[in-house]
Amino acid sequence: MLSCKQATELMSVSLDSKLSLYQRFALRFHLLMCKFCARCWKQMLFVRDAMHKCSERAEEIDFMPDHSLSPEACDRIKNSLKEHNHP
Repeated sequence: MLSCKQATELMSVSLDSKLSLYQRFALRFHLLMCKFCARCWKQMLFVRDAMHKCSERAEEIDFMPDHSLSPEACDRIKNSLKEHNHP
């Protein structure tokens, strides 16, 4: 049986890619046996679904600002970043 740590790692991986048959079976079995991981899985799915809904909503809204930074302001920001990254 998977440990809770292994199960949460598989849960995370499964959100981005397909698990092998053995991994899916092992994870499902663990989720049936462990109420804490089952709750964690439900929460992960809830967050994933909420993020999908937010991204769909974001596509409907125009996020382009009406104004932009002046070239001088951009240069000041770049110079400041260079100073902080390379003392």
